[in-house]
Amino acid sequence: MSTKTVEELARQSATELDPFFYPESVAIIGASQDPFKPNGIPLVLFSLFGYQGRLYPVNPKYKDVGGLKCFPSIMDVPEIVDLAIVGVAAPLAIKVIKECAAKGIKAAIVFTSGFAETGAEGRRLQEEMRAVAAAAGMRLLGPNCLGILNYYNGNTASFFYHQKPEHLVHPQTLSFITQSGGLGGIIYQMVIQFSVGFNYFVSTGNEADVSFAEILNYLARREEVSLIGGYMEGLQQRDGRLFMAACDQALKQRKLITLLKMGRTASGAAAAASHTGALVGEDRVYDGAFKQLGVLRCDDVEQMNALITLYAAGRLPAGKKMGIITISGGGGVVVADKCPQYGLEVVGLSDETQRGLREFFPSFGAVRNPVDLTSQLMLEPELFQRAIRMVIEDPRVDVGGFFYNLEMPSPGSAEKIIETYHQVKKPLVVFTWPTGVDFAVESKKRLIQAGVPVIEHIPSGLWAIAALADWVKQAEQRQPFPVYIPDQAHQKALEIIKRAQSEQRGVLTESQSKSVLAAYGIPVTREKLARSAAEAVQYAAEIGYPVALKIESPQILHKTEAGGVVLNLPDEAAVVSAYEQILQRARSYNPEAVIDGVLVQEMLSPGLEVIIGLKSDLVFGPAVLFGLGGIFVEVLKDVAIRVAPLREQDARSMLDEIKGRALLDGARGQAPRDRAALVSILMKLSRLAVELEDYIAELDLNPVMVYEAGAGAIAADALIVLKNQ
Repeated sequence: MSTKTVEELARQSATELDPFFYPESVAIIGASQDPFKPNGIPLVLFSLFGYQGRLYPVNPKYKDVGGLKCFPSIMDVPEIVDLAIVGVAAPLAIKVIKECAAKGIKAAIVFTSGFAETGAEGRRLQEEMRAVAAAAGMRLLGPNCLGILNYYNGNTASFFYHQKPEHLVHPQTLSFITQSGGLGGIIYQMVIQFSVGFNYFVSTGNEADVSFAEILNYLARREEVSLIGGYMEGLQQRDGRLFMAACDQALKQRKLITLLKMGRTASGAAAAASHTGALVGEDRVYDGAFKQLGVLRCDDVEQMNALITLYAAGRLPAGKKMGIITISGGGGVVVADKCPQYGLEVVGLSDETQRGLREFFPSFGAVRNPVDLTSQLMLEPELFQRAIRMVIEDPRVDVGGFFYNLEMPSPGSAEKIIETYHQVKKPLVVFTWPTGVDFAVESKKRLIQAGVPVIEHIPSGLWAIAALADWVKQAEQRQPFPVYIPDQAHQKALEIIKRAQSEQRGVLTESQSKSVLAAYGIPVTREKLARSAAEAVQYAAEIGYPVALKIESPQILHKTEAGGVVLNLPDEAAVVSAYEQILQRARSYNPEAVIDGVLVQEMLSPGLEVIIGLKSDLVFGPAVLFGLGGIFVEVLKDVAIRVAPLREQDARSMLDEIKGRALLDGARGQAPRDRAALVSILMKLSRLAVELEDYIAELDLNPVMVYEAGAGAIAADALIVLKNQ
């Protein structure tokens, strides 16, 4: 295991990737004279995009390719090139990689397919190739990838054929990483249509070596990069912390990251031993991490296009208050009706703005919000422009949305919109829909070429506005992640865990689990472990009636199902009777169970029941969960998840995220609950999770009783599942 910090590894990785992006010399191994073949396209692109470095085609079949001398082998190339492109068949690729390693080349891109994506034999070949490269200190991108495009220096080490875009309004704006070459190419073509250009485009393929997270880390650290998009199916298991560090670095520097992450369905939780384990699915953890890190997750390509278009325009919304202008009453209703779905407010315009609009609006025009220009105003350029300006400049409005029909044959309408757009400073979005009518297509092009953001899918545009407003706020309020230094709490908890491991226990009992929690200052019930009825009576008297009795056994995780819990015992006789009943039921439920005794526990007064827990995620490490208890967790699965370590803003956002948050605020006449106590527990659990990451697989606090504000919260039950050592 590396002793380097995440920051040290991130810097090392970024340095190692420089030859992929800024090589001074490139060898194309397997170069073809056919400019339409994958191994023939790179030379075409190098010429088209003006690469000035040295190029060396390699192929024993030819003496020259593309007007350049062709070498029979990489060993014959007269220098150690910075970057090798491997475009030979899979069985030959291993030989080529070995030659590159022997030559001393430090970076290679493998276009070739036929590796891990094809099955066991392909995986074997891929692992062999990776091992050869690793032994030589050579980094690999791919296999089965499109390669890399750097639009600053013309390094087009890719077989993604495309024309050099001209006259872009926003050139060299978007850096893009994709785990799907084909879909990445489609997204490229769609984004270019909105006059947004790329500075870097990277296809990672099978990620035998260089991964999505490493590319993201490299780009996030580059001064010229401000917007990063990506298509992601999943991160390598080793990369969770590197990904988080890269995203946090980007947010710190106000660089936006937006990802189209596939795989929303939960997997791998069916065999979990705790409620938390069953609820923390893989995708839920990604989602929680994205929220922590300011990564805007798109549901589809339309949302991503809308977000990129609005960000590229350079006007970020200061808030979520929408001013809507429309040429159609119905169109305005469509936009306004969708706004609340994305957290946008169709705000009432100021009295001054409404009075000003009424001065020149026809009697049938609406001036409240949405503002209906009517076809009459559309024919009067000065009034049309004046109305839009007044709405956008209203102090209550953060962002304007103009619902406009591009097919409306109004002379010079596009120019009117363009002129108005440049007269106002706040974000203004033109909402329309796809059209094939010639003059409408031409109007759309004029708007886009003038820098006006045009969105053809209203829901995606509204989502993008809201997402950008949230991102601006999050970037402004960003806090650094806490760094923990283990102390006595860690040592005390570790002693309990080590003792259980020495007894071959994979699960801590409730009293052991609560001892670990108490070491970290997490409030738990007062309780003692009784090994006889007489001890149970003694402890009940010390704790104070009424009490609860619970079976204590590492083999009986679900105590209620075993009949191992009896509540509200009022006196000595009841304790004696319950003690014997619990032991009998437990032995009947699992005759092989090791029974440590019976836990005598204080009865907590009724409160709002919540669940707090953590689970070790394969990619990100410990993930912390919060949700309401009872039906909310059993049926509705209303939970929020973040990755440890938590900042206080993460803990607070978890409380606000659940659908049942109104119960925390005192719904139906109830007093508000102690949010501060919950935040405190989450923060302490975050520290426990990080410091005991190597030992704890799952942890469940269920229920945690939450009382009125100022009265605290207490864990009534706890379960810790240990990792296999």
